Formats: sequence, structure tokens, C-alpha cells
Amino acid sequence: MEWYVIIFIIAAAAALLMLAGGTSMFFNFAILSDNYKKVKRKNAWDENEDDPNDVDLYPKCLPYRDELLESRKWVKSQDLADFSVTSYDGLTLRAKYVPANDLKGIVLMMHGYRSSALHDFSLAIKIFHDMGYGCMLPYHRAHGDSEGKYLTYGVKERYDVISWCRLIEERFPGVPVILDGISMGGATVLMASGLELPDNVKGIIADCAYTTPYAIFAHVMRQNFKMGPFPFLFTSRIYARIRAGFKMKSASTLDALKKNRLPLLIAHGESDTLVPHSMSEQNFEVAKENCDATFLSVPGAEHGLSFLVDRERYTEEVKKLLDKCINKEEA
Repeated sequence: MEWYVIIFIIAAAAALLMLAGGTSMFFNFAILSDNYKKVKRKNAWDENEDDPNDVDLYPKCLPYRDELLESRKWVKSQDLADFSVTSYDGLTLRAKYVPANDLKGIVLMMHGYRSSALHDFSLAIKIFHDMGYGCMLPYHRAHGDSEGKYLTYGVKERYDVISWCRLIEERFPGVPVILDGISMGGATVLMASGLELPDNVKGIIADCAYTTPYAIFAHVMRQNFKMGPFPFLFTSRIYARIRAGFKMKSASTLDALKKNRLPLLIAHGESDTLVPHSMSEQNFEVAKENCDATFLSVPGAEHGLSFLVDRERYTEEVKKLLDKCINKEEA
């Protein structure tokens, strides 16, 4: 065998090994649950708000530290209830429930990637509570107290939304439900909007949602690693399909919104670099053709911070949505 053939074979084998190793690292970083990586990731339920050194806030949230800590303390002081459901594929999913007096409805709050509902929604929980809405705060599969080995970025989580809505109908008969999600949770509730949702679901709020898992992975690779999606993302798609049982392109918010007829509020910060603002623009363009949709674009807000940056306008738009979905029915 010629020497250059041997060199080519060695180089090709090295390239394949590097690709396989990189694919495995990406999978473990992005898709494997922290519990299975033996990583103890602190979340807001575990933190002690009386000790500032024990609280992990996203750096951009620091200007709002005091009110965020107070809101978390308030949530934890409520008469919280524990709920659980069994997912369509046999996982036990768990949630906390914040009750409200003179219950008008329940907001199902789906949190973001490797986060918790208390971390992402603490201020909003208090506002909804004061308006007469209970708040169901699930852990996504493979997060917190819920079972699961893999995060699927809304592909399987959209069916978990249905499971939670059915539980609410069982435990709170006749009580209307609003779906509310942020980041991965926002994409999840939008993907769920294309399914046959239970009749108790009356409206949807989606903040900084991406369009598909593939699209957000491709964006992060270009933004953070200056890499194109091929070939690395191609091999990662295969790996995710084999190990985690989901396809990165099998669920799309754009496809789901073609079927949605529920009133919808889409929000997105204009300074978001993690999930591009343009993704919510795409979602809105599709949604407005099929349902009563509103797009709240917040100047200066980074990822997931629209509510903090412009709370007054955000709250006003939420109240408008509730008037369309629930308050009008009660009048």
C-alpha cells in the first residue's frame, strides 16, 4: 500500500473519531439530564433568599435582584400543593401548585432550558395570583423532580403539556387554563398548540420561543462556536434519534401554529442573542393568519427578560389576552 493511502486512511479515521467524540460531547452537554451526568444544578426552589451568596441569578437580572428574591420568598410562603402526572411514555412528572382565592383560571407555566418555573416566573406568579389565577409550575421531563433522562426541546414535552391540562381538568373541573411558556417552554406550548388540546385550554402566552430544535442548535453553533451545521449537527441529529428517541425537525412551532385557533400572545426581547427575535417574528406571521395573535416586541430586553424590562406593557397585554379568553366568558 502506498504511503499516501496510509496517510489518507489515518487522517480519515482521525476525522471520524473527532466527529464522533464531538457529537457525543454535544449530546451530553445539550440533551442528557443533569441527574444522569451527576451534576447538582441548583435551582430557585433550593436557594435561600435570605443569603445573597446562596442565590444564583442570571447576571442581567441583577438590577432586579431585590424584587426577584422577595417574589421567590412570597411564592415559597404560599400554601403550595404537590402534583404529579404520568407522561405518555411512562415518566413521572412533578409540579408545584400556587393556589389563588376566587379561582378564575389556572396558568400552566412551562420553564426554560435547565431551569425551573420558580426561577423563570416568580414575579409573574404573584401578578397572576393577585388577578385570581392559580399557577401550576411543572418541572419539564429530565429537569428537577421530574423523571427522564433526555431533554427533547419540545418534541416530547408538547405531549406533557396535554398530560398536565388533563390533570387540571380532573382536579379542577371546569376551570379554564392558559398555557404560558418561556424559551424552551415557550417553544413547547407553541408546539402543543398544533395538537388536540383539552377543551379547558383557552389561550397561550409564548415568550422568546424558538421554531425548531434544529434551528436553535444551528443558531447557537453559528453564534457561539462559529461553525456551520454540517457535518456536526447532521451527526448529532442521528445520535439524538438513536439515543434519545426524538428527531430535531419533527416538531415545529410554525407547523403547529397553522392549526392553532386559540388567542395567542407572543413576546420577545429585541436584544435577545440566544433565541433570535426573528424566530418570534416568524411565529407571529404564521399565527396571525389563523388566530387572534398579538406580538409584544420589547426594545432593550435580552433573552427571557422582556417581563422585567417592560413589566407594565407586558402585564397590560396579558390582561388583554385574559379578557379575550376567560373574563369575557364570565361576563
